Amino acid sequence: MSQRIVAALTAAALGLSAPVAHAAEPQWESSAPESLGINDPPCVPSGDITEPAVLLHGTSNNASVWGNLVHLLQDQGACVWAFDYGADDVTLQNMIPSVKAIADLDDPAAEIADQVDYVREVTGSDKVNLVGHSQGGMHIKTYTQMHGGAGHVSHAVAVGGNFHGTTLNGQGETLSKFIAFAPHLTAFLASTAGIQQVVGSEFMKRLNALPDTAPDVLYTSIYSPGDTTVTPNSSSQLALGDGADVVNLDLGEVCGVAPRHDKLPTNWTVLSQVIFGLKRAPGEGPDSSTCVSEGAPISGT
Repeated sequence: MSQRIVAALTAAALGLSAPVAHAAEPQWESSAPESLGINDPPCVPSGDITEPAVLLHGTSNNASVWGNLVHLLQDQGACVWAFDYGADDVTLQNMIPSVKAIADLDDPAAEIADQVDYVREVTGSDKVNLVGHSQGGMHIKTYTQMHGGAGHVSHAVAVGGNFHGTTLNGQGETLSKFIAFAPHLTAFLASTAGIQQVVGSEFMKRLNALPDTAPDVLYTSIYSPGDTTVTPNSSSQLALGDGADVVNLDLGEVCGVAPRHDKLPTNWTVLSQVIFGLKRAPGEGPDSSTCVSEGAPISGT
């Protein structure tokens, strides 16, 4: 009997999971620099965040946006994963190689589901923690509700997540008319993913027909009163479903800050609340004492 099988059987007998040896190389790229030391199958967590943390960037961005959070999570002893996704679209934005998350939303939804399955396979962890910004936050819902992944998520933290469609600070109605009049031109200029995230799109209608949350997942949705991209803030708020544990966290009310949408993945106070969301216990609510300013130590680091 091979050592790999023995290790797996031993782990199963102990109620643990074992990472898969000699795992295949991932098929996805990551714009995060190799020096960050992420996407590492042999990584063993050494802190309170015991499941792998999978970070999902937002529209027209890439995995490198998570540099600040990666360092914080590693200081917490967490194992971190972050791939690019959604790169294939017929759009003007394809002229910029670093721009990702622009493809038809059904495609990255499936891609992210495969990425999570890969992380679970190579780490031997049955569950992961998901952290998503903007479109990435929305894909927490596509994974749990469209791709059957709810049973494989421990904590889910969205930052400016677009769960219900954005009005783009009041421009949504005008843009929707333009999309209806010239859908291909609009998609070419703004990307397919971009126009699908406007309130009332066919994709958003399908997504809104599903429950926001799933049982036994600890959700934290973080949003900012200064966000003029995913609007109104209710677009980022999650409805509590049966058996779910949900915290909708207004950064203005809890921490007294109001960063812009594009600053959410890097803002120190926001990241302190991401750490709170990943470590919070069932039933635990927002606590202003967990809010920190730029450069201040975050609990556990």
